[in-house]
This record gives sequence, C-alpha cells and structure tokens, in this order.
Amino acid sequence: MFRTNSRKRGFIKAIILIIIALALLKYFYNLTFFDILKSDVVTDIWAIIKSIFGIIWDLLTVMLDFLKQMVGVAQNSVESLKN
Repeated sequence: MFRTNSRKRGFIKAIILIIIALALLKYFYNLTFFDILKSDVVTDIWAIIKSIFGIIWDLLTVMLDFLKQMVGVAQNSVESLKN
C-alpha cells in the first residue's frame, strides 16, 4: 500500500550503521567522535582542505573581477559606437 523510496531506506541504514560504529568505538577503544575530530591528523587534513578552498575562492574572485571589467569595457565600446 505505502511505497517507500529505496534511497530513504539506504540513508537510514547508513545512519544506523554509523551510530553502531561510533558506539563500538566508544565501547572497545573508549574513543569518541569528538576525540577523533580533535586528533592531529584530522586537524591537519582540515587545514589543508581549508587552504585549498581559500585558493579556489581567491581564483574565482579574480576571474569574476576580470569578467566584470571586460563587460564594462564592452559596454563602453558599444556606447561609444552609438554616439
């Protein structure tokens, strides 16, 4: 009668598996999710990812400024042709 989307069931299964894995880590190794996030390896990886996104953001802003300048030049040349 009611059909559930298989993607929704897969998503719920993934969440349940992650919760079980975190519970097992806590039980066997006394390790929490926050301990993992605070580890040196994870913080180094996040710093690298953050710097990569910063570089990409800087490149995008330079490219958009260039495009904005080119559009302004094109508009000025069209206006000068009209006059």
